[in-house]
Amino acid sequence: MRTTDRSRLGSRLQMAQGWYWAFGVNGDPYARLLCGQDDTPARWYEQIRAASPGPFRSRTGAWVVTGYAAAAQVLDGTGFTPAAGEAAEDWARPFPDVRTAAGPEPAPLDQLVEEYRALLPDRGTRFDLARDLAHEVPARGVTARLGLTGEDARRCAALLRTGAVAVDARLTPQSLAVTEETLAALEALRAQAGADGALSAAACEAAANTVCHAVLAVLHTPGLAARLAVEADLAERIVAETLRTAPPVHLESRRATEGRTFHGAELAEGDEVVVAVGAAHRDPEVFAAPDRFDVDRTGEPPALTASRGHQGGPQGGPQGGHQGGHQGGHQGGPQGGHQGGVAEFAARHAVAALRALAGVLPGTALAGPVVHRRRSPVLRSISRCPVEI
Repeated sequence: MRTTDRSRLGSRLQMAQGWYWAFGVNGDPYARLLCGQDDTPARWYEQIRAASPGPFRSRTGAWVVTGYAAAAQVLDGTGFTPAAGEAAEDWARPFPDVRTAAGPEPAPLDQLVEEYRALLPDRGTRFDLARDLAHEVPARGVTARLGLTGEDARRCAALLRTGAVAVDARLTPQSLAVTEETLAALEALRAQAGADGALSAAACEAAANTVCHAVLAVLHTPGLAARLAVEADLAERIVAETLRTAPPVHLESRRATEGRTFHGAELAEGDEVVVAVGAAHRDPEVFAAPDRFDVDRTGEPPALTASRGHQGGPQGGPQGGHQGGHQGGHQGGPQGGHQGGVAEFAARHAVAALRALAGVLPGTALAGPVVHRRRSPVLRSISRCPVEI
């Protein structure tokens, strides 16, 4: 990258971030959400929902969907596409092909349980759940499939963490330094693993976040840790509710394939339509007490995922898609990958982690503040999660 290119990219990134802040402070909650400065996005989701009975037109140019029924239609793929090569602002052009609909095939559940269990420290130990466990097991699986060991495996694991930022960088301008680091990581991952290298980065990050959110939900819900220790099937139900309250991917971007009226909005061909998955999962017309973490929910639809067009749901974990959806939807994205998608990959890792931790969670507590990565409105990445078992 030439110096002049770097200067121009830096200016564009800074300008785009400035516009998002300006739009946000002047009443555009989606723009404020894209700034990625909040640990929890719930207030922006509710403001977007309150701003319009149907899709909300943001000053960023995107239509934002917060209702469950409309979100399901968009993710089913009929009339909407996540095709590569879409139009994008120049600062985002390196990233549109980094998708989250498909993910690497997860290892068998029993194998993952043993891998998480093997990394648990002794009781009375403080450790970082995100760094030492949640990120470690998915990355080890990817590096093992690539045949990497020793320093090569450690370097690849670091590249996976850095490359995952690309998922957020598609929608939210990062700093110039972070953008350059992410581009370099993607290039290195593609050299090692082809197109699936970038795919694996997103999946590993989503899995790590889901593991952390599932454990945090157990720690924050009275009595749940004690139930998990004795109820064999509770891990799957905890993860199903985690996928609803803290989805692996919070924002799914699509393009309208034709002009149409959609839930009261007049869409033009090529319009960007963003599903606010976290908001759709709190649709009060669909979910009772939607802000409550409740593993005993019955009769409510499952969490939405980008792979809704696939047959079935995650194996060894909760169902990952609405089974009544169209079967002709997006089939894994331009990069290929396992058809179960990132949601299945993340769900199986979270179920495995909960099963491995079931015996120690009743005595586990947070040992410091949970730290979220800034400018991460899509993955809501957790950087630090200190606990003591």
